[in-house]
Amino acid sequence: MTAGLRASQAYLKAAKRMFWPIIASVGTTLAAFLPLMLWPGVTGQFMRYLPVTVFAVLAGSLLYALVFAPVLGGIIRPRAERRQDPLQAADKGQDYGSLPGILGGYGRLLSFSTRHPLGVLAVTVVTLYLIVRAYGSSGLGAQFFVDVEPSFTGVAVAAKGNFSAEEIRELVTSVERRVVEAGEIESIYTSAGNGNAISAGSGRSGDQIGSMFIELTDRQARDQDGWAVVEGFREAIARMPGLRAEIQKQERGPPVGKDIQLQLQAEDLTVLASETRRIRAYLESRATLRDVDDTAPVPAIEWEMTVDREKAAMMGADVASVGSSVQLMTNGVLIGRFRPDDAEDEIDIRLRYPESARGFSKLDELRVATREGQSPISSFVTREARPKVSTIFRQDGQRIMYVRANVAPGALAEQEVADIEDWLRATPLAPGVRAVFRGANEEQAKTMQFISSAFSLALLLMALLLVTQFNSFYQALLVLSSVLMSTVGVLLGLMITQDPFSAIMTGVGIVALAGIIVNNNIVLIDTFNEIRAKHPDWTLAQVATHTGCLRLRPVFLTTFTTGLGLLPMAMGVSIDLIGRTIEVGGPIASFWTQLASAIVSGLAFATLLT
Repeated sequence: MTAGLRASQAYLKAAKRMFWPIIASVGTTLAAFLPLMLWPGVTGQFMRYLPVTVFAVLAGSLLYALVFAPVLGGIIRPRAERRQDPLQAADKGQDYGSLPGILGGYGRLLSFSTRHPLGVLAVTVVTLYLIVRAYGSSGLGAQFFVDVEPSFTGVAVAAKGNFSAEEIRELVTSVERRVVEAGEIESIYTSAGNGNAISAGSGRSGDQIGSMFIELTDRQARDQDGWAVVEGFREAIARMPGLRAEIQKQERGPPVGKDIQLQLQAEDLTVLASETRRIRAYLESRATLRDVDDTAPVPAIEWEMTVDREKAAMMGADVASVGSSVQLMTNGVLIGRFRPDDAEDEIDIRLRYPESARGFSKLDELRVATREGQSPISSFVTREARPKVSTIFRQDGQRIMYVRANVAPGALAEQEVADIEDWLRATPLAPGVRAVFRGANEEQAKTMQFISSAFSLALLLMALLLVTQFNSFYQALLVLSSVLMSTVGVLLGLMITQDPFSAIMTGVGIVALAGIIVNNNIVLIDTFNEIRAKHPDWTLAQVATHTGCLRLRPVFLTTFTTGLGLLPMAMGVSIDLIGRTIEVGGPIASFWTQLASAIVSGLAFATLLT
């Protein structure tokens, strides 16, 4: 249009000229997100919506860019006045210093760089190396998922002992009262019950007697953030005599349980329980860990009643009658069920002896009907105390137990796992016992492995598309060089923000960034090839300089719009256009902060270098 063409002609020519570069740009972006759609497991199901959404949006944007934008531009834009393009004037004498403003400064810088390519390359390589080395020594570590400000939390109550239902209710209620007194609660749901129903991994510990689910008040209605409120709950329930109460973090991402989960496997249940308690004692001694528990069975006994069938037969006693008689003294004999009119669940109707006739001391006095009349069951029944066996979990043919803990503020689970591994090597486990880290550590390793595979597959797909587009392995490699620069830019951004590397969010950001950053290089290389074909007498340095100056504005516009769109999210700012509110550091924005930060920092760093 600056050359005097009508708007419709200019947009039609631009659409034809940029058709294949746009196809290649969209294709490389889709190639980066395609492997993410193959993410297996719960984590993959959790993150699958992101690549699916990107595919749908990019398909619509491709249709708009190639069809609707030229049509709308030709209708809306008036005929432009013909004016001299500064770049066209610079073409004749290649005097880029004569270009106005920022473009002239960039032209002079680019002219100098193309005259000293080896020096520029050396400075770039050294810069990338120093950033990677600085990140390696920064000690920021890695984490499985991002820490999001809580809107909900939970409390687990544990105590050891043979408690009645009333005693359990009183213990749990005492913890509930302290939590309520701490304030900032919208609603609270409390459940009281014994801890027999433990489950492997992230389930209940053997001594858990109750739990609570707490919804915090709206963030706008309180002065403290969610972390401070939860810490207030933690202080309120600390050091309660006779029981242990701990905060249960409500996970906003893929469920993995506590930060550290060490699974012990063995066939000998006694040795397994002993090693579980030994490791728990070590974890409790570490100041960087808290909320330590395990799934080892709570020490208890159970009485085993053994009927001597020969003696019982001689006396004419029925074994089934003996069992029913014992039930009359303990839990009672089920004789029916009843459902009240105002209830949905049925109630058991059980028959038992009066309370004065029940109890352990009355067991030997229990009599059953025989041929000789009412005979004491001690005549043919022996009673023996045995260790109580709770639920037994097995995995891969081995019995398993867990020792679990959360990391304290300021500590990294990755470093704690490394320290525990060093301690296990220094103090070996008993023969036949094997230790495996599960939970977040295991999922983080799987995620990092998948992200690496997805990244490699994305690079391969993009390379195939680029070779098809440019028919040159060298130019395809040149375009993909920006991926390395963008990855280093992500590491630089992490050092600036002092955030750990998130296996999910930062990893996905790097893979997504690989598909985004190559778009600028595709446009540059395509323009380079066009100018070189139009001016075969120019040197490569002249063609490269003119290409950079010609595409400076489009490249910076696309980079600026992408970065500007993600910048509020990267800064933790949530903008509600409908409710006309702006929230800083809220749970919604902080959920995506690391993903947005990775893309913004990598995009900005790589754009400046490319």
